[in-house]
Amino acid sequence: MVLAFNRRDYFRQRFALANKTNYSTSVSAGIANSVFMPVYGFLSSMGQLVVLLYGIYLITIGYFTPGFLIAYFMYTTSFYDPLRQLAALWAGFQVAIASWDRISNILSLESDLVTMPSAKEGGLRGNGMDKGTGNGWGGGNGMAAGGPALIEFRDVSFCYPNGKDVLHHNSFRLEKGKTYALVGPTGGGKTTTASLLARLYDPTEGMVLLDDRDIRTFTPRERSQKIGFILQDPILFTGTVRDNILYGNEQYKDSSNEELTAILHQSNLETLLARFDEGLETKVTLAGDGISLGQKQLIAFIRAVLRNPELLILDEATANIDTVTEKMLEDILRRLPDTTTRVIIAHRLNTIENADEIFFVNSGEIVRAGSLEQAVDLLLQGKRVS
Repeated sequence: MVLAFNRRDYFRQRFALANKTNYSTSVSAGIANSVFMPVYGFLSSMGQLVVLLYGIYLITIGYFTPGFLIAYFMYTTSFYDPLRQLAALWAGFQVAIASWDRISNILSLESDLVTMPSAKEGGLRGNGMDKGTGNGWGGGNGMAAGGPALIEFRDVSFCYPNGKDVLHHNSFRLEKGKTYALVGPTGGGKTTTASLLARLYDPTEGMVLLDDRDIRTFTPRERSQKIGFILQDPILFTGTVRDNILYGNEQYKDSSNEELTAILHQSNLETLLARFDEGLETKVTLAGDGISLGQKQLIAFIRAVLRNPELLILDEATANIDTVTEKMLEDILRRLPDTTTRVIIAHRLNTIENADEIFFVNSGEIVRAGSLEQAVDLLLQGKRVS
């Protein structure tokens, strides 16, 4: 990448700056770590010398005996030994303090997504947004109510802090058991829309409803049970495949490997587990060494599907998976419960060709695209505009 884009000068400057900062810090730490041991050693030697000279003087005038001098000399050595040991531990103590600072910074973080007290269902509808009023989310925009809605956008707008508006007053509803596709040019707002559906963010204006309730009234645990989100670059934790697929899953956390394998077989996920050489005990590191990006996505897929979520969001979840495995994932998705709503973000058209409805996301607007051919036309137009 550095050579391909001819950015050696940029990375050379960044490396020089980082190296200079690291050098200054290392010199300061080295001085602090090295100064205590010589100082305590010097003080210890001076103390022993003073005791020895004064003890010899007391012996010569008859106030002391050689036995007392030896005892005091040993006391002096014992007094300075703990100080020398503390000096030796100082370097390790500094590392521990630095580590604790990082950990305490993480532990002190608090989510700004506050859980609101639950409101009555009627309170959500008494705001002038009744169905079919032509207000942008009912029948007035061609998105009339069909089956029971799992999740709804009501006049939703979103803007990142200190950034431009990403979505402008969008309203739509997703029915239970249907498959929806979000298409659009890069940067059009597809992932932002999916993040709002999962409440990774709160809208700056408007409301997101889940099961006819403001999504903000659900606790994080309730949301994680109802909503599964598979990212293009999933986040894994150091441990095993078992640890990662059971993370936050209270239902199966105490299951043995044999029981969990049987559960995966019932959920049609056993074929995906076979892609790992050591099965559930396959090692996973934070850096992802030893497993491919495609295997990471398989772990995230198993983790999400195992919860049987009511809403499953796939954000380019098959981008790094071969076509054979992708076909397996499609079969698993088709076997999910009829009440599971699927939202798929993908650039490969074969991934969304079987969607019940396709929405085109671009320039802050979310519109129903109609057929796959119409979605392709809108996508090409959006790319030309952008």
